[in-house]
Amino acid sequence: MAAVAAGPLRHYPVPWLQFPSLLTLSFTPRPIFFSSSRARVLRPSGPLTAEDDPADDDDAAAVSAGAPVKKSRNELKREARRAVRWGMELANFSLPQIQRVLRVASLEREVFEALTLVKRLGPDVREGRRRQFNYIGRLLRKAQPDLMDALIQASKDGDNSRLLALAGQESWSIENEEEGEEEEEEKGGEEIPNEEGSDDYVVAMRWFDGLISRDPLITNEVYSVHNADFDRQELRKLVRKVQSVQAGQQADSSGAESNAMLTRVKKPLILFLRSLAKKTLADVLFGPSSHLCSCS
Repeated sequence: MAAVAAGPLRHYPVPWLQFPSLLTLSFTPRPIFFSSSRARVLRPSGPLTAEDDPADDDDAAAVSAGAPVKKSRNELKREARRAVRWGMELANFSLPQIQRVLRVASLEREVFEALTLVKRLGPDVREGRRRQFNYIGRLLRKAQPDLMDALIQASKDGDNSRLLALAGQESWSIENEEEGEEEEEEKGGEEIPNEEGSDDYVVAMRWFDGLISRDPLITNEVYSVHNADFDRQELRKLVRKVQSVQAGQQADSSGAESNAMLTRVKKPLILFLRSLAKKTLADVLFGPSSHLCSCS
């Protein structure tokens, strides 16, 4: 045991002695990257100020570069609804009032023609009116909002001084336009030719009386005309309008005003029936031979 203890100790290899390159290793520091989620934790919890908001910087850069800022979908919807509302309000005005507003707002003739068309559509043509008002709204979107609101409100209030102030250098006279509007109302549209002795006038008046009194024979006679194209829906609308005014006249004896209204609504119906009678008189009502005999 003593000999073993006195023997030389076994030497084990030391790594750094066999591989001296381990002593010369160099460590280079690496940059530390944080994920986006951890980076957000480092941001302040309070809202960003105007100076720190990157969106404002982007908008300012776009404006300075001359590029328009894109509107949100909600803003576009609000503008579309506002333009349709303008069209509905303008349709309630008279034609001279519409011309006045469109002239001051520097809108095109196409807008006036679209409004004239929608005024001719009756309340029963709901889908047609809806589509037409949407079309008018698209035409009015390029109008100045503040100017249009002011013009419509001034027209509602009848504020001529306000209209003149909004018009600026426009050279038109409100008084002359109002006189033209009154003449148009008194005239009541297209005049009926005074040809009471003509066959078409006699037939048209017979049809008129029968339709207004709801005579079933004459009603069937008129609507059974097939050799001439005519708008049956428009005819029903004109007949109902006359019947409605007559019913109101019987309920309220207001005198000259109701008589003038009845005269205005009668004229388009009589003109419609006279035009239809001229097309169908010989072939439908009397026949070719009897019509020739009646003229002799």
